Amino acid sequence: MNKSFFAFTKSYLKESLRNLVGLFFSVFFPAIFLLIFGFVFSGERSYRRTIGIYTNDVKIIKALEGMENWEIKKYQDEKGLLKDVKDAKIPMGLAASDTRVSLYYQNNPSLAGDIKILELSVKSSIEKSINSTRQYIVIDTKQVQQTRKETTEFEYMMMGVIALSLFSNGMFSIVTVFGNYRKKGVLKRLTLAGVEPISIVSSVSFVRLAFSFLSLLLVLLLCSIVFNTTIQFNWFLLVPSVVFVTIGMMAIGVLLVSLFENPNASLNAASVLNTVMVFFSGVYFPISFMPSYIRWIAYILPVKYAADLVRYSANAQAMNITYFLVVNLIFLVSGIVALWFSAKIFMRAE
Repeated sequence: MNKSFFAFTKSYLKESLRNLVGLFFSVFFPAIFLLIFGFVFSGERSYRRTIGIYTNDVKIIKALEGMENWEIKKYQDEKGLLKDVKDAKIPMGLAASDTRVSLYYQNNPSLAGDIKILELSVKSSIEKSINSTRQYIVIDTKQVQQTRKETTEFEYMMMGVIALSLFSNGMFSIVTVFGNYRKKGVLKRLTLAGVEPISIVSSVSFVRLAFSFLSLLLVLLLCSIVFNTTIQFNWFLLVPSVVFVTIGMMAIGVLLVSLFENPNASLNAASVLNTVMVFFSGVYFPISFMPSYIRWIAYILPVKYAADLVRYSANAQAMNITYFLVVNLIFLVSGIVALWFSAKIFMRAE
């Protein structure tokens, strides 16, 4: 077994390196995806919307300048304010005099929430300023931190990219090997040549694990150099998670190859499933952001749990250690059973 294992591992590694398209999507695509979205999520953490203001009342100006998350731009006349709103130079404008307040805004559905918030904030601030009302209630907001480190939007997204790369490496490797190889008759020739099925399965698993770690290191290197992240992983938790998740994701590949005999059909199904994982597994944004009627989809997608394991390894998500071990065990057992099944079914001589 050792001889056939090393021989096929060497051959499969060479073929994987020659397959530039496969190598790109396995190793480099997660890193490029990270760069594309990283510049969006790694900007300023505080969100500020610009609002133009025209008023001669000093109290009103002072009250509006005290509002948080609004960038104030002052105007000398209401006409100039309205013109800039029409020309889309500013998303909204406010003209105030005495007790009359005119709120101008663009015809943009994304501004609906901001308009409501601004309307309530402005009314409260101006009434308090004009009437000099005494403040009786003070609301002190404090965030309850579930982990020792506060995670930024970029770091949350970055750990989702890692989980997605593990999913792609595991699933697409099986679809490629037991799909294309079976169609071309390669598996049959290997079996007739005396190569043990377990050697082929082990070789594929070993190479894809190596690609998973290569993709992981590339993503972490880019995060450190380009985005200057300070997140620290617990490698004693991360390394076994990478191994078990990659092996577990191979089970999905075996399932697709079993359902679709045509390699192109199984590859297309894998691509569709990969797209579903991106949008519905909570990889790039918390599941709580989803509508309640589709939130259940995330809980049946394995990438969601892979991302949870990666975030727990970085102390970026609260999780019971027992839950962490059980999820890893499920990934490992699922992958081993699927690989054993593939070795018994797909590798038999026809």
